[in-house]
Amino acid sequence: MDTTIIKNEWVLTAMDRCDRCSAQALVLVRGMSGELMFCGHHYNKIVDNAVGYDAIMKFAYEVVDEREKNSENRLKGESY
Repeated sequence: MDTTIIKNEWVLTAMDRCDRCSAQALVLVRGMSGELMFCGHHYNKIVDNAVGYDAIMKFAYEVVDEREKNSENRLKGESY
């Protein structure tokens, strides 16, 4: 199955939380059996590991990646 990765389509809000640590979610992973949300730290931890990357890509049909939101907002002086 091909996974679609969407960037710069801000759909997550400050109310969305990481499923691992409750920090603000910046990545939404949609799979056939549900959705997972991760902060940038935990998503990086998964995809930087070959086994984790393979597992998440097998699960996901869509990944909404908003990790750039933090650096973009810092440049604009905005905060969430």
